[in-house]
Amino acid sequence: MSGDPSETLETMFTAVLGGMGLHAELSVTEIDDGEITVVMDGEDLDAMIGRDGAVIDALQYLAHQTALRAGHGEPRRVTVDAGGYRERRRQQLVRLAEHAAAEAVTHGEEIELDPMTPHDRRIVHMALADRADVVTRSEGDEPNRRLVVLPASMAD
Repeated sequence: MSGDPSETLETMFTAVLGGMGLHAELSVTEIDDGEITVVMDGEDLDAMIGRDGAVIDALQYLAHQTALRAGHGEPRRVTVDAGGYRERRRQQLVRLAEHAAAEAVTHGEEIELDPMTPHDRRIVHMALADRADVVTRSEGDEPNRRLVVLPASMAD
């Protein structure tokens, strides 16, 4: 494996796209802080996303592990996106977070969301972090770890 994680990831995703018979524009970018983004744009990339983002999440995990090894153990954040999925999902989760917060405050009770990936839970936590009227916490064990939104008045 080369010592350049970005090059290694470009090679990896070119092979994945080819192996799946998909055609997409591929961009691998390293940001100043060492974060690497892999973006695939094109038509019919649903197979790269999978049901509820399962494939893209698995590819992101694999990309993270690949970058770690190619970079000789230097930890890096790696984000993989296909066809704008990450931004659409982020917007969906922010709407869900706001709705759950409104329900928690209106009814004065905990609102338990469905199990989510760590990435999705982080988006919800961050979406509500600046609100003084609600608190979030994660409960349960992977893969069924879920987020709970509750009124700040009910927090420990």
